[in-house]
Amino acid sequence: MARPAIRRTRREFIKESATLAAGAGAAMSLPAPAAAQRPKLVYWCYQFLKASDDARADFAREWAKKNNVDLQMTMVPWKEFMPKITAAIEAKATPDVVESGAVELRGRGQLLDVTDVYKKVEKANGGWVGNAAKFMLEPDGKVHHILYGFQGFMLIAREDMLKEAGISKPPATWVDMLDQAKKAQKVPRVFGMGIPVSNQTDSSVWEDIMKSYGARLADEAGRKVILGDFKGAVWEFLDYFTEVWKAGVLPPGVTTWDNTMNNSTYQAGKAVFILNPVTVSLWLEANNPELLAKTAHYTYPRGPKGQIHPVNFGSRSILKYTKVPDVAKQFLLDSMEASKMDRELSVSQWGPVLKSYLAFDVWKKKSFMKGLVEMSQRGEPEGHPDVFNDAWREQATNTTTSRMLQRIVVDNWPRDKAFAEMIDVLGKIYAKYA
Repeated sequence: MARPAIRRTRREFIKESATLAAGAGAAMSLPAPAAAQRPKLVYWCYQFLKASDDARADFAREWAKKNNVDLQMTMVPWKEFMPKITAAIEAKATPDVVESGAVELRGRGQLLDVTDVYKKVEKANGGWVGNAAKFMLEPDGKVHHILYGFQGFMLIAREDMLKEAGISKPPATWVDMLDQAKKAQKVPRVFGMGIPVSNQTDSSVWEDIMKSYGARLADEAGRKVILGDFKGAVWEFLDYFTEVWKAGVLPPGVTTWDNTMNNSTYQAGKAVFILNPVTVSLWLEANNPELLAKTAHYTYPRGPKGQIHPVNFGSRSILKYTKVPDVAKQFLLDSMEASKMDRELSVSQWGPVLKSYLAFDVWKKKSFMKGLVEMSQRGEPEGHPDVFNDAWREQATNTTTSRMLQRIVVDNWPRDKAFAEMIDVLGKIYAKYA
């Protein structure tokens, strides 16, 4: 599972001037509370991987106790975040700090400006890694969410089954991957490619593959849909997808999978290849080390026009309705402190977003985590080569590429009709943000 993140906060408290522990830099000055007052901070955590969830929750509790803050914390599964946040906004009962939905909430004008936090974190940690700033800085230079980790899909493979099939090298291209999947699979027990073709965001990998064939959705400004200009590239991609579909390498039911099914399919030993973050391997480390020893981790294969390997992120933001903005900002700032993040990243799926994080031992100790550093340093924002903006994010959430594929293989639509519908849907989405 992947493709998450974001949020905002309220009130007043904390000591007039606190100093962050090593690596976090100067703290923000906050007004002291009146006698007997105890500020309340409502914090909604993104829930997925227990060890990572526990690390963030433990920090929050320790922070609240240390700073005499009344903390109300709720763990919210990622797929429930936006509906829950939307309902909270309508009910005027919003949390202060949230860990998901930042791009959507920013687009709706729901987040507090945290540019000051961004600058303090950047200065205290020697700068940001890779393209981190692109995810946060808006055209006017303002920032509304703070990244705490990079996440990205990797090609996760059953190395033992590939070797058994006489394959010694990772697939260089998507065509190679299909060829290897057909040779290594053992249907019906193990299928070659555990990739969803559903209305869930993990299915957005098909957009990445389509773009490696030379297509793009919108122009350089990220405003006008131009996918229609790339019909030749899309048709070449559809030829590839059709071959995948007919080859029998996809498990039954992939058109209805949710974002957990590719994980669980691999963890149950039922797929040769999946595209997923290292959350899969972190789970295997704790629950099935024998399968982890048979698992390899690779970067994405290439398409005819190059490699498209975008990265995702985790971030925190503050809702503009907060009554404790200074407390919430202090929480965001302290949560990025290097020693705290060292503990968290050692048990999570996140790659480093700040240069001070590059020195953490986890990147050296665990072989399957090493790739996160390269991914974080080189990965492009989601949507690349399209502009990572609110229009792109909405269409990705809408899984427009996967829906086109479903039209073809489930509804038996001709390509032209499915392609025209995708262009129409994209046009309506992008028009909202033009």
